[in-house]
Amino acid sequence: MEREIKVSIICCAYNQEKYIADAINSFLNQKTDFLYEILISDDASTDRTADIIRNYERKYPDLIKPEYFSENQYSKGRYPGNILIERAKGKYLAICEGDDYWTSSLKLQKQYDAMEKHPECDMCAHSAYMVSAGNQKTIGFVEPMKEDGILTMDQIITGGGNFLATNSLFYRRSMKEQPARFVEKYPIDYAIQMNGAMRGGILFLHEFMSAYRRGADNSWTLHMEQHQNVMVQHVKQMMKLLDMVDDETNYKYSESIKYAQLKYEFQIASLNRDRRQIYDKKFLSLRREMTPKKKLILFLKCHAFWALKLWQKGRGH
Repeated sequence: MEREIKVSIICCAYNQEKYIADAINSFLNQKTDFLYEILISDDASTDRTADIIRNYERKYPDLIKPEYFSENQYSKGRYPGNILIERAKGKYLAICEGDDYWTSSLKLQKQYDAMEKHPECDMCAHSAYMVSAGNQKTIGFVEPMKEDGILTMDQIITGGGNFLATNSLFYRRSMKEQPARFVEKYPIDYAIQMNGAMRGGILFLHEFMSAYRRGADNSWTLHMEQHQNVMVQHVKQMMKLLDMVDDETNYKYSESIKYAQLKYEFQIASLNRDRRQIYDKKFLSLRREMTPKKKLILFLKCHAFWALKLWQKGRGH
């Protein structure tokens, strides 16, 4: 009798020939006492990404199940990850973009075991390294807690879209099959995390088991950093998302949502380098919460932007 697949790995790639092998190898290195599958999409890459995936597919035909698109789906408003999820057989979904990778061979097993012990939770996450895309040197950490525990809906809302590393997310496929309306409208990481927290919070493991590449070629994050107008529109979209979450949760989290929206409003003022808005008294509490380093960056952004760009370039950001 064929054993049941317990976990489906979802990996979306586009023009990531420099990185995709690291991602796939980290999937293949997983040590589990259950079966898992690797679903990878190539969204009509113009480099060698698809060829690299095909080489792995030939070596591991029973494990790697790719989807090669002849036309770019993202440009048509379709998210390739959702297409892969429709094919997924696992009870759980584990997410990792093609330019990221996992650093622990026990990641899937530990998250699977944790979720089996906590049926009240729909999602699990863990700590992650932030590494430079060029040399994989650690430049930061994604670490919302210093111990194992449950992250509440309020924490996820106020934490924002970067509160958790996407490549740490592990959740029940049933959650994706019956998503909240706000996820269907805004299928972005922030919405998925809030959806994952709605029922019983997000189970968090304080162990570093993945790496997020900062500044990877062709990444959405890099694209936003290079195009201020795109970033501003994205932040405005997050604020609209929060309005929808507020309505769908019967205003249970209104206080946290108002705080998160204030942070996004402040971010827009910062992106626009609008000194009058940035130093408005309504943002006083946010400015007081900033670390000395962030205050320095904000000052340079407002008064010596050229110096900030030179400093960031020197640090490889």
